[in-house]
Amino acid sequence: MHSTIKNSTIYLSQIAISGVLMLVLVLIISQYLMPDELGQFVLAQVYAGIAVGIANFGMLLGYERNFFEFEKSKVDSAKLISSALIFVVINLTILLYAVYLFQLEISNLILSENAHSDLLLVVLVGAMFSSLSQYYLTFLKNSGLVKSYAKYVIGNSAIYFSLAVVFMVQSNLGVMSLAYAWIVSNLILFALLFLVLRRELPIGFDRGMLKAMLKISLPLTPRILFGFMSTQLDKILLGLIGSSASVGIYHIGQGFAATIFQFMTGLDRVFQPELYRKLFADKHTNNSYEINNYILPFFYISIFVALIVVLFSKEFVLLFLSGEYQKATPIISILSIYYASLFFGKVTGNQLIYAKKTHLTTLVTLLGIAINFGLNIPFIINWGIVGAAWATTISGIIMTIVSFYFAQKHAKITWQWKSIFTIYSLFLAVTAFAMVDYSFSIDLYKSLMLKLLIVFLYIVAGYMLNIISTKKIKDIFERTGNEE
Repeated sequence: MHSTIKNSTIYLSQIAISGVLMLVLVLIISQYLMPDELGQFVLAQVYAGIAVGIANFGMLLGYERNFFEFEKSKVDSAKLISSALIFVVINLTILLYAVYLFQLEISNLILSENAHSDLLLVVLVGAMFSSLSQYYLTFLKNSGLVKSYAKYVIGNSAIYFSLAVVFMVQSNLGVMSLAYAWIVSNLILFALLFLVLRRELPIGFDRGMLKAMLKISLPLTPRILFGFMSTQLDKILLGLIGSSASVGIYHIGQGFAATIFQFMTGLDRVFQPELYRKLFADKHTNNSYEINNYILPFFYISIFVALIVVLFSKEFVLLFLSGEYQKATPIISILSIYYASLFFGKVTGNQLIYAKKTHLTTLVTLLGIAINFGLNIPFIINWGIVGAAWATTISGIIMTIVSFYFAQKHAKITWQWKSIFTIYSLFLAVTAFAMVDYSFSIDLYKSLMLKLLIVFLYIVAGYMLNIISTKKIKDIFERTGNEE
């Protein structure tokens, strides 16, 4: 019991530390880089992420799914990850060579003409190392080695933060400060993981294991491409229709709102392995409410974090960001609705992978892109970055609902909808209040008192709905099956 509580605390602490470092970095960036410079770096990351995602062919999800079939055999586990990595490294090498040959043409096409000539290539290499590191990090996570996992992730964030600050403050590198910090930090992470784990995970290759992973991952390749485009389409279209400065401001607001998703990811590392085990044990059919009872407290806490982000976003922007980034406040509130809805996206993704229905995620993602694209263009033209935020939120929620439908059809989980709707409705009401507060500038003292009252009422609602209690909060950590 003690070790599982400790493991869960470490996961959440890692998210908190990494999140704080990135938020502080955002504050520093707003003082040293103009929105158009930040926008160029963000766009480079977006396009590099799309390219690297394609080159992976969804292999990470195939590896994670099959990990649990071989976790009891060290030899097979080593062959599984090595087979995946060898396949991906070959693909990434081909990608890097192609981009190197045509980097100027590609950069001029997708970035502004005044962008640094090496920006895209440097960011691409950094994205490659980050991608390869995810396989080792997934191994650590699924093996219950949470201390090691947290150590490497925090170390990576700290190195990136330190290098980015030093480069920005002590040099005239400008936007390349972020690019160089990105590539160096990810190279160090991958090198350390490879060297430390090489004894436990010696290099090997198994064609059968690779084929088995490809059967899972290949149907996901279009989904990886379209899914990444769907989540980044707002920035892509802002860069094409608007400007890189718009992308920079939007990114700041999105980054703060994304702390909700980052926190969910921390919780996901706690409940996802156990959710898989419950699905493989047919707990969704043998005990209809077992998965619901396990997941619901995680949902409640995730929405609580979203509520805090929305309530105090105005104060954060006013106090810490420079004048060029003040328009980020409404972006935070709007996108928080989207990120809060993604909790069930995490669950439905596991359901479809468990049911081997990953091809459905491609169809859902295509639908999401069509809706996102159709909404973003007129919304951006008419309302700029606010329009992009609303288009992304609306299309994202629709995708979540459709994914939920298919997931329930093939691996049904019985949910207690009264509690879920009540909690999410309270969050939407709070978001509406935050927007009114921003638009009409409610007196600071009255606003603060109302916000503290809202937080108190949300906690009371959790107890009244029997979602949380002292025991259940502990159970969030104690129920996980991973131990070091």
